Amino acid sequence: MSGVAPPGTLQGIDASVGHDLRFTLDVVNQLVVPTFVLDATGRVVAWNAACERLTGMPAGSVLGTREHWRAFYGIERPCLADLIVNDRLDEIGDHYPVWHRSEGVDCGVHAENWCVMPLLGSRLFVEIDASPILDADGRLVAVVETLRDMTQRVTAENRLRAMFDRSPDPVWIIEGGRFVECNDAAVKLLRYENKQELLDTHPSQLSPPVQPDGEDSYTKAERMMQLAMEAGMHRFEWVHTRADATTFTAEVTLSLIELVGRQAIYCAWRDISDRKNAEEAVRLYARAFENSGEAILVTDRHKRIVTLNRAFTRLTGYTLAEVQGEYPTILTSPRTLPATFQAMWASLKASGYWQGELWDRRRDGSDYPCWGAVSAICNEGSGEPTYYVASFSDVSERKAAEARIDHLAHHDNLTGLYNRYSLESRLAQSLLEAKRERRSVAVIFIDLDRFKVINDTLGHHAGDQLLCDVGRRLVKCVRESDVVARLGGDEFIVVLTRLAGEKDAALVAANLLRTLGSPYELAGKVVHSTPSIGISLYPHDGADPETLLKHADAAMYHAKERGRNNFQFSNAAMMAVASERMELESDLRGALIARQYELHYQPQVCAVTERVVGVEALIRWRHPRRGLLFPVSFIPIAEETGAIEAIGHWVMDEACRQLAEWRTHGIDGLRMAINLSSRQLRSPDLVDRVRATLRQYGLGDGDLELEITESAAMADPARAIDQLKALRELGVSLAIDDFGTGYSSLAYLKLLPIQILKLDRGFVRDLETDENDAAISAATVALAHSLGLKVVAEGVETEGQSRFLRAHKCDVLQGYRYGRPAPASDWSECWKAEREPPESADPAPGPMIR
Repeated sequence: MSGVAPPGTLQGIDASVGHDLRFTLDVVNQLVVPTFVLDATGRVVAWNAACERLTGMPAGSVLGTREHWRAFYGIERPCLADLIVNDRLDEIGDHYPVWHRSEGVDCGVHAENWCVMPLLGSRLFVEIDASPILDADGRLVAVVETLRDMTQRVTAENRLRAMFDRSPDPVWIIEGGRFVECNDAAVKLLRYENKQELLDTHPSQLSPPVQPDGEDSYTKAERMMQLAMEAGMHRFEWVHTRADATTFTAEVTLSLIELVGRQAIYCAWRDISDRKNAEEAVRLYARAFENSGEAILVTDRHKRIVTLNRAFTRLTGYTLAEVQGEYPTILTSPRTLPATFQAMWASLKASGYWQGELWDRRRDGSDYPCWGAVSAICNEGSGEPTYYVASFSDVSERKAAEARIDHLAHHDNLTGLYNRYSLESRLAQSLLEAKRERRSVAVIFIDLDRFKVINDTLGHHAGDQLLCDVGRRLVKCVRESDVVARLGGDEFIVVLTRLAGEKDAALVAANLLRTLGSPYELAGKVVHSTPSIGISLYPHDGADPETLLKHADAAMYHAKERGRNNFQFSNAAMMAVASERMELESDLRGALIARQYELHYQPQVCAVTERVVGVEALIRWRHPRRGLLFPVSFIPIAEETGAIEAIGHWVMDEACRQLAEWRTHGIDGLRMAINLSSRQLRSPDLVDRVRATLRQYGLGDGDLELEITESAAMADPARAIDQLKALRELGVSLAIDDFGTGYSSLAYLKLLPIQILKLDRGFVRDLETDENDAAISAATVALAHSLGLKVVAEGVETEGQSRFLRAHKCDVLQGYRYGRPAPASDWSECWKAEREPPESADPAPGPMIR
C-alpha cells in the first residue's frame, strides 16, 4: 500500500472512539481490505475475512493470541503492528528494508516486504500499513494493520526490467522529454563509459545541433515526441552523435507506454547508416535477425520467401517450412488496398526503401494491422536488388486507441450516440441522398420535460442514467439507416431518412412519445418524464442542416407551449415566434442591469369592509423597443434560461423597499404579496436572503407574503416543506397561488405551512354563468376554511362575483373591480388623499378603494 490508506481502511481514526473498540472491530470485519487489529497488549482482537483469504489463517486460530506472525513468516518475528504496540519503531529497519512514515497519520508506518505465507505455501510481496488508535488522552488503545498483495505487479515489473536490460537493441525510457533510463546496448552504441553520462539528457543533447532536413534537433525532437504521444507510436530517421563526436543515422521508434501509472515513451533505435550498401545491410540484418523483437522475413530477388525469424512465427503462426519459397502475398489481407502495394514497389524502385501501414493475415485466418518496413539489398556492381528484407510489428493496440479517439470525436461520451459534429455531417449526407432520390427527410428535435427537476432532485448520476436510457429507447424506435444524436443536456435529434411524407414522421413521433413517456427506474425510484418534440421536413422546411435544425428547434418550443408531451411540425408562423423569443432571450440578459424592470401593484381588499389590506407586486418590463411587456411574455423565458433568480431577488428587494417607503408616509396596514418562482424555492440561500431583506427594511411578522404555485411546491414536497417552514419562522405569510390548476395532493397540501389559499381567476371568471365553476369556488373556500386557511379570490371584476364570494365567506378579494395593477406612485397619490377621514368616521386600519 501507499502511505495513504485506501478507502475503507482505518488510518487516522478519530480519537473520540475512546477505549470502546466495538465500532472499530465492526468496521474492520466489514472491510474488503485484509486487516487485523492488535489491542494495547499485542493480542489479536480482529482478523477479517479478507485477511483469512490472504493468509489462509482462520480467525478462530488467531483471535486472542499473539501468534499472528505464523500467518506471514516461518519464524517468530514482529509485524508492523507489534513494533507500534511495543514502541519499538527504532527497530523497524532491522525487519523491513523498505519503509517510511505514513503521511498525515500520527505514528503510522508504511512498509513493503516479501512474506512467506507458510499456510498457503507461497511467497507474496505485500504492502503494509499500520496505524495506532489513541484515546482522547493520547494513550494507545489498539493498532490497525492493513495489507495489500502486490506480487503480480512486482513480478511484472521485474520481467519488464529483464526484457529491457537484455534487449539487443538500444532502448530508452523517456519521461518529461528527457532520457531517464537506457540499456547497455544504448551505452555501447553511443560509446560512453556508463549510462549515468547519458541519463537526464534531452534527445537533442546526443545529436548534432541541426538535422539533415534543416530543422534544429531540439525543436524536431520535441515534435517527434509529441507525435508519438498523440498517435501511440511514431517512427522516423534521426542523426545521433557518439561520445567520440562521430555521427550515425538511426531509425527511431517511439511507443507510448504506461509505466507505474504514468505515461512514458519507450524509445528504440536502429542504426541504418549503411542501409544503402547491400552487403552491410545484410550483415546488419543477420546480427539482429534472430533476436529481434520485430517479425522479419527475407525474400530473394524474385520475391519468394527465403528465411524468417522467431518473432515472425510468433506473430503470424507460420513456420519457415510452411512458407519457404512462397510469395509474401500469402500473408496479405484483402483489407490492404492495391494502391498500398503500388506505392510500396514504387518507393522501393526509387529509393530502395519503404515503410508504412498495411493489413496482414495470420495462419489462423485473423487479420491484424501492422507497421512494415521493406529494404532492397542491391548488388554492388549492377545495383539490382538481390534480396528484400521486411520487418513488421502488430499495431492492433495503437489502431484500437486511434479508433477509440475517433469514436470519442464523433460520439457523445455519455450516451454513445452521435454528437453534434457527426449529426451535421450525416444530416448533410442524408439530404444529398434525398435530393438525388427525390425523397423526404425529417429532423425530429426532442427535449425532455422536467429533466432539470429530476436531475436536481435525484442527483446528476440519476440524470445521466435517464439520458442513457432515453438514448437506448430512441435507437430502438428507429431504423438502422436513421440517425440518432445527442446535442447536449437533455436535447436529442433523430433524423429519419428516405421518407415518403409527413405522415411517416408523425407515426414515428407518436411512437417516440409513447416510448419515452414510459416510466424509468432511477436510483431505486420510478420516475416519469415526457418529451416535447418538434419536427421539420426536407425540402418543405429547408434544404440545409442548419435551417432544418432551427425549424425543428422552434417546433419543439411550440410543443412545450402547447402543454409539453406532444409533437408539433414547423411552420412560418412558428419560426416568427421563435425569432421573437430568441430576441427577447438576448435582451433579457441586460434588462436588469439597464433597470428596465418595474413593479406595478394591485390591491387586495377585505371582502367585508372593502378596505385595502395588502397589495400584490407584479413585475413589468419596460422594453426599449417593444414597450411595456407583461410577465407572460418573458417570465417563462427567464425560468428556462436561469435569469429568474436574479429577477426574483430584485422583485423582493424593490417590493419590500416600497412597503417601507409607504410606511414612512403614513400609509399603514398593508401586506406585500410577492410571487416566488420554483427555482427560488429550491435555492439554498432563499431563507437567508429573505431574512436579510426583512431586516434591511425593518419589516416584521405578517408584512411579507410569499406566493408559490401548486406545481412548484409539489415538484419536491419534502424540500418545499422544509423551506416553507423556515420562512414561516421568519414571520413570512405563505400562500398557494392558482389553486386548483396544478397537480397537488391534498395529503401534501395540508402538510405545507401555509396560511392563505388563492382561488384561481379561471374559476372566478365564470362563476355567475357556470354552475361547475360556482360549485368549485364555493367548495374551495369551504375546504380552505376547514384547513384553517384564508382565501384570496383573484380576478374579481363584477359586483355579482363579489357578492357570491362574500356570501360564501371568502376573506380577501382581488381584481379589476378594486383596481388594476398600477405603479406605486399612482397608489401613493390615491391613498394620501384619503389619509384624513371625516371627523365622525372611525379610524381605519388601511386605505379605502375609491
